Amino acid sequence: MIHLIGGPPRVGKSTLAQMVLERAGIPGCPTDTLVSMLQNAAPQHGVRHGTHPDKAALAQPFLVEFLRAVADGLDESDPLDGYVVEGDIVTPAAATAAAGHGLPLVSVFLGNTTLTADDLRAAPDWLDGADDSTYRQIAAWVTEQSRTLRDACTAGGHLYVELGTGYEQGLERAYSALMERA
Repeated sequence: MIHLIGGPPRVGKSTLAQMVLERAGIPGCPTDTLVSMLQNAAPQHGVRHGTHPDKAALAQPFLVEFLRAVADGLDESDPLDGYVVEGDIVTPAAATAAAGHGLPLVSVFLGNTTLTADDLRAAPDWLDGADDSTYRQIAAWVTEQSRTLRDACTAGGHLYVELGTGYEQGLERAYSALMERA
């Protein structure tokens, strides 16, 4: 089973993926690796790091192909065999597209509609050296992306977990949902 974890930056995707690895022993990778590969090896496709609005759409065909390759490597007879893929290019549209190919997957999308600049400052090594304006802009962008994601999940029948009103409890809900749906 492929466990997809999506959401904007700094909401807890990597933390949830680490929980899945530690508790269930399911390995995985961040989509940042795929984005870096495409940015460096195939820049003509326009997939690059950053907060630009077309990032996920441009990366979707490559993500779906990656998920197909992951699925090909899974032992379908082993219910415990799985892989986690997490990142901000994992979207409800990408999950729907992958499911349309018959891939064995479950997904959860994380958001934080109350993220503040102070929350971002607490994140180690992220936005180092940025000014207050940048922290405020990124926090506002993440909250807006979280609202948009929440609406897309509602419209498409995907699970959205809000982490802004109880981070630890939200992570536990998201973890339980991934494991129960697998």
